[in-house]
Amino acid sequence: MKTKILILFLLAAVSFTYGQEKVITGKSKVKKLIIPQEKTVKELPNLEIRNKAFTDQNSNNIIDGNEKSMIKFQVYNSGEGLAENVQVKVSLKDPDTKGITFDKIITVGDLATKESKDISIPIEADKSVQTGTATFIIEVVEKNSFDVPFAMDIKTQEFTLPVTIVEGVKQEEQPQEVITAQPEVTLRGVGDPLKGLNVSGDRAEMRIGDYFALIIGIDDYSGVWSPLQNAVGDAKAIEEMLKSKYKFDYFRTLYNRLATREEIIRQLEWLARTVEEEDNVFIYYSGHGEFKKEYNKGYWVPVDAIEESTYQYVSNNDLQTFLSSIKSKHTLLISDACFSGDIFRGKTISIPFEDTERYYRDVHAKISRQAITSGGIEPVMDGGRDGHSVFAYYLLKSLGNNNKRFFDAFSLYNDLRIPVVNNSTQSPILQPIKNTGDEGGQFIFIRK
Repeated sequence: MKTKILILFLLAAVSFTYGQEKVITGKSKVKKLIIPQEKTVKELPNLEIRNKAFTDQNSNNIIDGNEKSMIKFQVYNSGEGLAENVQVKVSLKDPDTKGITFDKIITVGDLATKESKDISIPIEADKSVQTGTATFIIEVVEKNSFDVPFAMDIKTQEFTLPVTIVEGVKQEEQPQEVITAQPEVTLRGVGDPLKGLNVSGDRAEMRIGDYFALIIGIDDYSGVWSPLQNAVGDAKAIEEMLKSKYKFDYFRTLYNRLATREEIIRQLEWLARTVEEEDNVFIYYSGHGEFKKEYNKGYWVPVDAIEESTYQYVSNNDLQTFLSSIKSKHTLLISDACFSGDIFRGKTISIPFEDTERYYRDVHAKISRQAITSGGIEPVMDGGRDGHSVFAYYLLKSLGNNNKRFFDAFSLYNDLRIPVVNNSTQSPILQPIKNTGDEGGQFIFIRK
């Protein structure tokens, strides 16, 4: 009995000892299970610049002296992540650019994915602005360096004192309307900006009446006169240019079969009857011209002229008679025809050009009777460039490229003369027309 009890005790002790060793050593046949963690991918923003634009008060797309303007664009986050602490930083490429001020930092804030914000950068130009180009460097920056830079080149133009235009009216029309070149500037009362310049006694205003246009173009000649290809197209392009870009109130047009001698005279008579002293007249002729040596005289050739006989023509003497009879403040005749320079006879002088407010007031106040011709007493080209005569091409280009509020006949001529001379055998001429009442003024195109 004692022997059995001893054996059981020994077996229990051995069993207990083996279990203790297993716990202490930690040895096990079960391997440790390792679960890998997923990597976190951060969603990123992506900034884009859209709808860039520049606007200014007089809509000429130029930063003019003493004018407010604005750069506009849209910032768009096309990425999948948040764009944080977005800012717009603005600077000028040339730090020495004068007369232009703007906010250098604009705070946008956060932009969520697919969110956009419209940005406006006000620009103020003072009178020290110089004519040239201002290059704006614009950077859209984000906290995590997802940045977008871009540049904008904007033309600048030095300050010219704005002029108040008081439009003349016919008796049956409504009361006068005042149009100012710069709405925020007034030139009347104690706020006269000319005060202190020893000219404040001069009223800084231009009283203008209506603008009349008579436009004549002839291609369909017959008899001894060969047809032309571009005269009517030139005349119609001039008509469209004046209608779309400049102040003109009345148009009379004579194209091809309508441009008879009788009808040309009839329209000139209508101008003489209708136009009043504050009005302005523009006459454009594109067609054949003739010069008779035996009479020492130049002529327009109407569509119904089929012979080389002066009784069918409109002479330069006829034109001078009507130009002196039309009671306008300013009349400008532009003739794109052979021998058109014959209309200038005798010596005349003009006020020297000066791109200042005083100059425009002075030349507007004085009566003018001027002509710009495509050549002197010489043949001129029918063809030239892009379906126009060389003269009409550069005439249209000059009128189309003008960005100034006021554009006088001298500036127009000065702009087209060199390219016409350099690209043809003809030499345009600008002069007052002798013995028609010219007092040294200038016809002024007023841009809408």
